[in-house]
Amino acid sequence: MKFATILVAATMLGAAAAQAADTAILDRHVANMKSGNISGIVADYAPDAVIVTPAGMVTPGGVFVGKDVPKLFNVLAAPKNLPGNKTMQTSYEDLGSGATKMNWVQFKGSKDEVSGYDVFVVKGGKIAFQTVVVNAKK
Repeated sequence: MKFATILVAATMLGAAAAQAADTAILDRHVANMKSGNISGIVADYAPDAVIVTPAGMVTPGGVFVGKDVPKLFNVLAAPKNLPGNKTMQTSYEDLGSGATKMNWVQFKGSKDEVSGYDVFVVKGGKIAFQTVVVNAKK
């Protein structure tokens, strides 16, 4: 019985450590978005990462795969978007299986407020998948 308790505790600690590592990657992602550090942003993505954004937000289809990932962040972290990025506030929800929901808001409390969430899947210390959802304006 003691071994089972230790095994469960070790599993929970491992999951907590994995979640902490995932949120550390996401914290770095947000910091790099706020500073416009495109190479820093892209460094956290797997070479075959897939990002799905709302169609028309950046491109007509909204899907970026592998080598196209930098194209997305060249737009999202461009100087004209940095004022919004710098105001970004985030919180995380662990979804399990390496998935984390990052709730975000920019320009909170102003007429320009925009919010949404991204779901990230981190595998092997790299972001393998991300989807972006932008909430409808209030």
